Amino acid sequence: MLKVSGLKYYHKIISLCKDIKALEVSNPADINFNYVNIFRNEKLIGVMYVQCLNFNKKHYNHDIFDQNVLKLLKECIVKQSVNILICGNIFRVNFQGFYFVDKADKESIFDCLQLYRKSIKNEKEICGILVKDCAREFNSNQFTCHKFKSFKQDLTMEMKIEPNWNTFESYTADLSRKYRQRASKIRKSLNDIQIKALTIEEIELYKSRIEELYLNIVNKQSLALGILNVNYFIEMKSALQDKFKIYGFFKENELLAFSSHIYYPLKNRMEIHYIGLDYKFNQEFNLYFNILFNGIEKAIEGNYNSIEMGRTAREAKANAGAYPVENYNYVWIKPGLIKLAFKFVGTWFDRNIGEDWLKRSPFKTKLNTEPSLKSAQNHS
Repeated sequence: MLKVSGLKYYHKIISLCKDIKALEVSNPADINFNYVNIFRNEKLIGVMYVQCLNFNKKHYNHDIFDQNVLKLLKECIVKQSVNILICGNIFRVNFQGFYFVDKADKESIFDCLQLYRKSIKNEKEICGILVKDCAREFNSNQFTCHKFKSFKQDLTMEMKIEPNWNTFESYTADLSRKYRQRASKIRKSLNDIQIKALTIEEIELYKSRIEELYLNIVNKQSLALGILNVNYFIEMKSALQDKFKIYGFFKENELLAFSSHIYYPLKNRMEIHYIGLDYKFNQEFNLYFNILFNGIEKAIEGNYNSIEMGRTAREAKANAGAYPVENYNYVWIKPGLIKLAFKFVGTWFDRNIGEDWLKRSPFKTKLNTEPSLKSAQNHS
């Protein structure tokens, strides 16, 4: 018999995960965090980390519903908020939210999450559950019996750093003529821009502007499952030190954009984390593309093998040489209006993103890029 309960000593565990502690101390709006013990016959067999998100009208762009009969659906949804349970960390990539002592028990996660949902029903009604970034794929029998479905729209973009890339110029030398000329033009547009790594004191100094630039990006997104505040960047820098860097893009003394990086020396990887920019200057200085190029340059300088570039702007990242990686996610939605909305949003994403970006091939040869999806198993 399975049983779930609050994790009594989670503060001792969380102290070992500095980035998670930084997230919680920053206290983002509309989300809370829980640590849950999993028992079988009174024996502790595993733990799970869950985030409960109060999803409301701040988290999506209403324009995706502005067509025909869907306007009626929008009116119903805008008037309410729903609670979504996330097993994992919604603000990170490749963060599995459960662990079992015996790997054979891993399929119990779906049963455990349903048990947990029912145990907190008096506190809040959970309308959806997302099991995020699983390290391995489950077969359909393991999750469909609990009324979960595989959620395949979630892709991240990853880029391999070739061994012969000793400088940014050696990277561009491997690009085809069209993309090499494009990269050169983009880099030249930064002539009047200074890029510098910010100290924690400078992050504090520019914190209002950093939050403004970050929210510019959030407000452009169709869907944002969770919104950070500037305290997150301060806490991450304080916790991770040199493993977390924020690069500011300045024209004279004005901050026009920033990019945050997380470094994983043991895995020989880096991640272009959250970014922010002023769209008034984006075209003139090619800020977004230069943020990507700056990330590639830092990865080469640090001798990293790969870069995690995140979920958005797939075409731009494919143009730089990134390829898609499929994540293993599973979702349960309570029957009713919310389930209808979720189904529509998934269809809308598929239709609007399309697949043209998959055909991008910026290199003279294919190198290590792949036109088909890479399995998340290969980098978990």
